[in-house]
Amino acid sequence: MTSPPQYEWVDITKKFAAASNTLPIGHLVKDQNFGLFEAMSAIELMDPKMDAGMLCNKELCQVGSAEEAIEKGLLPLGPGSADKPGIQTEDIIGISDELLCCICTWLNGHSLAQTVLTCLYLHSIPQIQSPVLVSICNAALKCCELIYCVISTAGCYEEEDFLTCTYGYNLSPNISTSKVISLLKDGEEEINKKIKRGQEIGPAEDAILKRITFWKYFVIVLHKIQMFEKKNIEPLKEDLKVLFHAVSPIKATLHTGTQAVVTNLKHRKMIGFEYLVNQKLLASTPPRYIEIMERNTMCEHLMRLFAHIELVTKISDSTTLSSVIRFFVRFSEQNPCVLSRSCLFYMFLMGNKVLGEEPFTKVIKEEIKTFSYPISFFSPYMSDTNVKSLVTNFLDGTALCIQDYLQAMCHNKGRQRRKLGALLPDLSDLYKKSENFDNMLHRYLSNTDSTANHMRSFSCWVLFITVEVCSKTLILI
Repeated sequence: MTSPPQYEWVDITKKFAAASNTLPIGHLVKDQNFGLFEAMSAIELMDPKMDAGMLCNKELCQVGSAEEAIEKGLLPLGPGSADKPGIQTEDIIGISDELLCCICTWLNGHSLAQTVLTCLYLHSIPQIQSPVLVSICNAALKCCELIYCVISTAGCYEEEDFLTCTYGYNLSPNISTSKVISLLKDGEEEINKKIKRGQEIGPAEDAILKRITFWKYFVIVLHKIQMFEKKNIEPLKEDLKVLFHAVSPIKATLHTGTQAVVTNLKHRKMIGFEYLVNQKLLASTPPRYIEIMERNTMCEHLMRLFAHIELVTKISDSTTLSSVIRFFVRFSEQNPCVLSRSCLFYMFLMGNKVLGEEPFTKVIKEEIKTFSYPISFFSPYMSDTNVKSLVTNFLDGTALCIQDYLQAMCHNKGRQRRKLGALLPDLSDLYKKSENFDNMLHRYLSNTDSTANHMRSFSCWVLFITVEVCSKTLILI
């Protein structure tokens, strides 16, 4: 039996601590056998530098859930009484504005749990006694659901753009879009009836009316984008104009609502919100301070977003593939946010159909017709089953590459170069295949008709697209 190996352990704790103090912030020790992976693996859970659950800031968190807030009387649900404060009109205005700030912060790449879902009212909608607040909360959840659907379906995002994790929360409550809009219209009509009867409404009620109108059109626009059809493009443009102009009245009345307060410890306080309530959900990730967008900045962000989406609707004016590609390139140069970029790709190529109508391969076919005028696209050759099969196979493969190109142009600038660089080998393979298709078609057509000359119709067009992608990649370097 062999004896166990003997080690002479040396305590280097003090030396290691002294050496680590000389490292600047953000630097790691690197050795041949100790790289980034080993350094990150050495930081364990329960370390405040990596574990959000060990920040030791529980004293800043007043409640751990909406139920606890209701029990402690910290979450007013309806009109107040002599011994119990209730929710005021100014509070509803402030909650509506804060929800919009949280949605904009979420669209800037932060997690849903640390932004929108910090609103305790969203977790206790059935218990709210104010119909206006109920309609606004349902509208906020419905907007988040529709935004999530459009962005996740388009796939034009990376982890720095948009976080898809919902942490088990249900963004699709048992309430339809039409019901949400109906609830908002009820609140709108209630205030409008007072105006029609000649009753004066105060600044707070007027501000509430403006916000209800905004939420109504926000839901309508997002719903029309999700269910996009080309025939509904004009109504969508009209609703977008109303939505864009609905932001200015909100900005002018921001002072009317209850304002959020930031303490000396950078902890934000606002009625109906607990910004640390979901901190335990992030225990396995590095702690990150989330700075909720300010309300003036939120209004500017929304106006820029709606202006970009209105620009997206002009894609319907592009009748050729070359004009579509130019539109995508010019749009990406404006640095749009993840939602507007996703709307462009989602609306143009939803379900592999251009603007929800004709197949993408048909648009590509028309583009190649204009570019190189291949005789294989015309009668009587297209009636030949062999020719038709070769052309169909080529168009199907081409559609995937062009779709990837358009999708890459809908990513952020930092990811575009990487996406386009990864696309170049696929275009190279497509070019080789297109040459084979050209040769096969030329031989086949020459055997059936000595005057037929297919030439290099497919490969020339693919080469043109490849050069365009190469030039765009070089510009981004």
